[in-house]
Amino acid sequence: FDTLRAAKTLKRGGFDETQAETVVHTLDQAVNENLGTKTDLKLLQSEVKQGFTQSEAATDKLRSDTKQGFTDANAATKQGFADAKAATDELRSDTKQGFTEANAAREKDFADAKADRRELRSEIEKAFTKSEAANEKRFATLYRYLLGIGASIVVIMITLFLVN
Repeated sequence: FDTLRAAKTLKRGGFDETQAETVVHTLDQAVNENLGTKTDLKLLQSEVKQGFTQSEAATDKLRSDTKQGFTDANAATKQGFADAKAATDELRSDTKQGFTEANAAREKDFADAKADRRELRSEIEKAFTKSEAANEKRFATLYRYLLGIGASIVVIMITLFLVN
């Protein structure tokens, strides 16, 4: 904004020098305070581009973190199922072994006198109670483990929901 030229134009139009200077000064302030320059626009453009770049980087990191979270959850779930299968196989084996031992003991008991049968029945009941307690402990451990996996998956899903 050329203030000298504007003042001269106003003087030619009938303004006195004080009026022309006042009008030019007022216009100069309005122009300088409210209008942006090309430099201002380039600075703003640069800041917007930087904002988009940072936003893209954050989005890429979130995508990567989410993918890693799913990978970790999948691995934990697979491991949980493998652990559950191993515990189940061990339980089957223990149960089969328990039944095998119980059958052998019962056959011996039938061969022995009636007094021996009562003693053997007592031993079988103790072994069964012990086996039940061990089985309950294994099932409780398996339940807590699977409950932990389920809670982890719920936390991941909630996190993903909140992030989106």
